[in-house]
Order: sequence, then C-alpha cells, then structure tokens
Amino acid sequence: MSVETLLNSLPTPKFNRDNLGPISSKVMKWRFTDLVLLVVLVVAYFFLYNLTPFHRQFYLDDLTIQHPFAERETVNNWQLFLYATWIPLVLIIVTSLVLTAPKYKAYNTYVASLGLLLSVLITSNVTDILKNLIGRHRPDFLARCVPDSSTPRDVLVGIEVCTTTDMSKLQDGFRTTPSGHSSISFAGLVYLALFLMGQFEASNTNFGSWRALVFGGFPLLVAGYIALSRTEDYRHHFVDVFVGGVLGAFIGAWSYLRLFPWIADKRSYSNLIVIQEEDARERANSNFETGETVLEDV
Repeated sequence: MSVETLLNSLPTPKFNRDNLGPISSKVMKWRFTDLVLLVVLVVAYFFLYNLTPFHRQFYLDDLTIQHPFAERETVNNWQLFLYATWIPLVLIIVTSLVLTAPKYKAYNTYVASLGLLLSVLITSNVTDILKNLIGRHRPDFLARCVPDSSTPRDVLVGIEVCTTTDMSKLQDGFRTTPSGHSSISFAGLVYLALFLMGQFEASNTNFGSWRALVFGGFPLLVAGYIALSRTEDYRHHFVDVFVGGVLGAFIGAWSYLRLFPWIADKRSYSNLIVIQEEDARERANSNFETGETVLEDV
C-alpha cells in the first residue's frame, strides 16, 4: 500500500467543520468559494460606490472644511490601483513562479494572487460602507458645495444651502472617513510586504537585513506616501488617513495569514494547505513504514 493510498483510505465524515456538508476537498483546496466571493465583491464595489452618503450638517465657519479643491491629485484613482493592486499582483505572480517548487508552482501562485485581490476588494467595500454611513465632510467641502452667499456662517446648515450643479462632486464631499486611498494602499502593500518577506525568508537571521528593508520596508513606504498625499491634496483629514491605514493594514495582514504562516516561520514561503498536506504525508509515511494506521480525530 502506497502513502497516497493510505491517505485516501482515512475516513472523512460527510459533514464536518471543514466541508460544511457537500463541499468537496478539491473545491476547498482551490478556494472556489473565494472566487465566488471575489465576483460578489466586484459587483458590490460598483453598487456601494454609487450609494448616497449621509448628509451631515456643517458650519460655514468651520476652518477644517475651507481648503481649496485640488483639480489634480498627487495619486489619482487609477494610479492608486496600479500601485496597490496591479504592480503587487505582477510581483506576486513572478515571485511565485520563480521561487516555488515545480510541484506547487501553479497552486502557490493562484492562492497568493487570490489573497491579494480579496484583500483589496474587501477593504474597498468596507471603506465605502463606512464612508457613506459616517458622512463626514472633506477638507475641501465648501469649495465643492459653493454655499449661497446669504447663508449664516455661525449656524448649522445642511446640503440645501449648496448651489453647485455638480452633484457627483458634492456627494463625494461627504465621503472623507476613512480614506480610501489609505485603506486600499495599505491593504495591497501590507499583503505584498508580508508575502515578499515570507518568500525571501527575510526574518531568517542567516540573511542580511537588506531583505527586510527592501521587501518589507519599501512597500510600506509607498503606502505611507499615498496616504499622506491625501492630506497634501486636502482630500482628507489626518484622522481619515490614520483610520484608513489601520483598516487596510489589518485586512491585508488577515488575508495573508489565512493563506501563509507568519514570516518568521521556517516554512514562511509555503502556503498553509501545502504545509498541512506535507505534514499529513509525512505522518502517513512514518506510520506506513512502522505498519501502523492512525485515524484522524473527527
């Protein structure tokens, strides 16, 4: 009897915490449910982005919303996704294809790429939900609003005093907290930093510190630059950037750690399912050689 035959002979209940019923092990391994989630998140992104935000009242005397409207942003939306999603995706694919053992090359590349996309899309959707619910004003809100000249300056007023005809621009003025540029950049680049540090074993003390600085530090510097540029453009307050950065970093790290071990692990370059399979194969091989059969706990 071979090791593979022994592994396949182990009993698997039809319903357990892993498969939740009819979900096969192949579906679970290749994370097809995550692919479905990915599609749902893409559709939800366009829906949530166009929802009307809460219209919070404001004072014309509020100095924090009297900044000018920047026609040209330091990092615009397409540049954000380029730096936080597409470039990291290319780096992840190339790194996986070059460094992963042939047996797991396709799977490791697929799983790592899926994790990045989920990290960015989950963050984007959560950010849009929070923006619309909070409805706080951007620093350039009054420039977007163009309030009527007869509006009292020391009395709380609402959106009805705005005279602008650009409603899309005005509605976006209520979406400052949290910063989407900050959350998305940290979601994508924290994930990238952890992935590169894991693949290149940057925490291994036998290697130079440059690995941690290049593979871990540089992506975080880029994320920090994108986030701070939003305050320079007067698109966000500092608290918006902080909240967005923490949110994105948390989701990015969570998404990575669902798939890979911590970067200090001796097998940080391998995803968790492959590690589980290798450990199970090693145990089965050991039992096979000693003539023993060990049943997994249910």
